[in-house]
Amino acid sequence: MRTANLYERQPFAEPHRPDRFSSAPDYEKLEHALAHWIEAEGRARVLVDDALRVCWLNPSAESLMSGPNSILIRNGHIRTRENRFDRQLRELIDGAASQMSTCCLHDAKAGEHLVLTAVRLSAPSDDMVGLTLLRATEDFPFRFADLHSAFGLTQTESRVAYHLMCGRTAEEASQELGVSLETVRTHIKRAYAKLGVCSREGFFHRLTPFVILLT
Repeated sequence: MRTANLYERQPFAEPHRPDRFSSAPDYEKLEHALAHWIEAEGRARVLVDDALRVCWLNPSAESLMSGPNSILIRNGHIRTRENRFDRQLRELIDGAASQMSTCCLHDAKAGEHLVLTAVRLSAPSDDMVGLTLLRATEDFPFRFADLHSAFGLTQTESRVAYHLMCGRTAEEASQELGVSLETVRTHIKRAYAKLGVCSREGFFHRLTPFVILLT
């Protein structure tokens, strides 16, 4: 399992153990569960050291970097496919801190934008940086959190909101949903009222924190 080396290097340390258990937990089982949980992460995640050596990656990252993308793994190190991106990647790693930093690699030939975020781990692993890679496409997969619990939106209003967040017009949403344009506009009006907004800009701003990226 790809997470094995990570946990062998930095075991589940005593200071980080929760103190709210009524009985002593099985930490070996817990570490195994955490490993599987991280492995199943849909977003591409990689741990590298300051020399850009890959210490760990999840299957999503392995899949992303095995294709024709801006980032790849060569001789155990993370590299950019084109030399012109090397400086951006190097600066991202060198400047990584506890606060997230980002960069975007724009490969015009591949028609791709690859967004990278970096966070430096705390001691004793402060020689390592956690990277998250996201291919920015027009149809990136996402879902909303429970908008009914949050704002009282109905299932149909949530579906209309989803189509608007995908950049579709009211006309396009009506075609996708198989309902009339007037029905869609009614749902939009009711959703605006429940969200407490009066414009498309306010609508997007209100709902953005409730967007869950699936990859």
